Amino acid sequence: MKTPLIFLALLYPASLSAGPRGSTSYTVVTDSLDAVGARSASVSYASDSSGGGVSGIATAGSPATSLKGGYIGQLSEVVAVQLAATPTTLNEGTSRQIFATALLDDATTAALLGSDLVWSVLSGPVSGVGSSGLATAANVYQDTAATVQGSYRSVSGTLGLTIVNVGTDDLGIYAGDGIPDTWQAQYFGTNNPLGTATADASGTGQTNLLKYTAGLDPLDPASRLLTQVGGSGASHTIIINPRLPDRTYTVQFSTNLGVGGWLELTGATIEDNGSIRTVTDLDAASTRKFYRVQISYP
Repeated sequence: MKTPLIFLALLYPASLSAGPRGSTSYTVVTDSLDAVGARSASVSYASDSSGGGVSGIATAGSPATSLKGGYIGQLSEVVAVQLAATPTTLNEGTSRQIFATALLDDATTAALLGSDLVWSVLSGPVSGVGSSGLATAANVYQDTAATVQGSYRSVSGTLGLTIVNVGTDDLGIYAGDGIPDTWQAQYFGTNNPLGTATADASGTGQTNLLKYTAGLDPLDPASRLLTQVGGSGASHTIIINPRLPDRTYTVQFSTNLGVGGWLELTGATIEDNGSIRTVTDLDAASTRKFYRVQISYP
């Protein structure tokens, strides 16, 4: 059985004043009274009273409000709970206040406190709803829908929210590792240890950070970055495979395996043949050289 709401009100002496009245929200023109009751009205406000204005119903159009005054007692049932937030979008990691209103069986409404309801998260990346109705969004890798629920006296209402992705590298265990969360979620889902920057899910000996930067498939053992140094005499060739047009490849050299730093190779010739790049060092006869390739993206 539904639990009724009980409203009590006091009786006040009738006022016979028929002059104009107003407030910041409305203006009531001079009233017209009859022998039994009274009606006051304006463009956005109306009041129907019983004899002498002792009791009656007052309504306002904007915002929609109904007020019953002068009743000794009134029983009302809650038939629905309406939830609202402005706006219904919130950035990941931020909070939004949710407001609740009870719709009664006589078509009137009553505002509810957040603490009057029991809150829950039905779906989506909302980390929780506090006792006051404050919803907090979790981090996401793309804009994601969520649904929260508020229950009052066995009657529940729901509200849809949209969690907006703001950061590109802030999701769970993937946060701050140099790889966009969208790439990791695409191949590994969310918060999968195999998707971290240092992991090697396919067993190629190359990390996910390298595979992302080089444009490789982290789940395919055959998808690897290959570099090869060849040639003799006055020239050496450095072969890079695969070579992608949206990556930047920089060949560096050292004469002592990097002790004292690496230098960018200049004066070399570059030849691209599909996905293979060949870099030829034409000044390799004077001293021994070691080579390495740096890749950047984007």
